[in-house]
Amino acid sequence: MTQPERQDYSLTDCAAVAAALSSDLNNGLSQAEATHRLLKYGSNELLAMSKQSAWQRVAKHFQDPLTYLLLAAIGVALLAWGLDGRAGWPIDALVIAAVVVLNAVLGVVQENKADKAVAALARMTAVTSSVIRGGQLQRVPSAELVCGDLLVLNEGDSVGADARLIDAAALRIQEASLTGESQAVLKQPNTLATTASLGDRLNMVFKGTAVAQGSGRALVTATGMATEMGAIAQML
Repeated sequence: MTQPERQDYSLTDCAAVAAALSSDLNNGLSQAEATHRLLKYGSNELLAMSKQSAWQRVAKHFQDPLTYLLLAAIGVALLAWGLDGRAGWPIDALVIAAVVVLNAVLGVVQENKADKAVAALARMTAVTSSVIRGGQLQRVPSAELVCGDLLVLNEGDSVGADARLIDAAALRIQEASLTGESQAVLKQPNTLATTASLGDRLNMVFKGTAVAQGSGRALVTATGMATEMGAIAQML
């Protein structure tokens, strides 16, 4: 299922974010509504972009205009070699063929590396999260988080989804996995006045990061491949 369109909620105050997500700043979503959204939008997981077999991956790299030109060049080189009496080896054709095959092999290798990287990201973010649903605190698999869920963050927790902070107490988030910043970032819920880079969105927390210190609560604004970590996975 398609996730809701990603927005920059760092520029929106908490009450407006809750209204936009049809959630409640104190009670979160009802269990029934959370289940409905999970069925509608799918699980909060990072997915490998390719589900093709090895042969399909190899064949895909031959379905390219440049490859067609190279294959045509091989045909021309072989024809010239034949007309020349097949003297010696058709070096030109063999070199071009080697380039075509090498390009396909390298493409498949790169795709395999990308899939492994996405799988590693998925394992890293496959945790459980504390949420308030229907006014009750409960622990759920992070894969079941949906937009509008009210996250409860405490020291040592992994952040299960992208979310807009609504309150924080000395909350520091380790975001090295996302931004490369080695120092934990002090977060605060104040609405930003202008658009900021990912590392400077101090009122947002992101999937795949970790709570280094403090506590807070946040409304989930994006899940799965719609998260910032999902955006990275799509680029791999």
